[in-house]
Amino acid sequence: MALIYHQVLIKANRARIYEILTTQEGASMWFGPDCTIKPQVGFVNEFAIGGAHYKMKVIHLQPGSSVEWKCVNQHDDWSGTQLSFHLADKGEYTCLDFKHTGFATESESYAATNYQWAMLLTLLTQVCEKSESPVDSSILNVPLVALNAGKV
Repeated sequence: MALIYHQVLIKANRARIYEILTTQEGASMWFGPDCTIKPQVGFVNEFAIGGAHYKMKVIHLQPGSSVEWKCVNQHDDWSGTQLSFHLADKGEYTCLDFKHTGFATESESYAATNYQWAMLLTLLTQVCEKSESPVDSSILNVPLVALNAGKV
């Protein structure tokens, strides 16, 4: 099984990052406005970006510490994969350990997903470190639209 792993240092406290990961208002600032999300175990979060739709069942929440989702999409490379966001203090930063596990193979879709997570985590970092309005997540649309349309 293939896994995507990113570690990011964010100059914000764990409570702020957790809130941005788990609330409608927070997620819309880094994942884009077309999402439905609740900090409730069992709830199925829904995200739409770049012409793709993702459904993530909340399987674990530890306030200020960790968030875990299981992808409940049907018939795509993400089906059955799991995502985890673990937060730990590291000096004046919070260390975010992100993992997306359970990919059957390291396909083109896997590679594009790895890139997209790097971009999304960059946006997440920007939102967490600033108290400004949402960042422009449309930069993510081009590669996903092309991949989903079979153009790459």
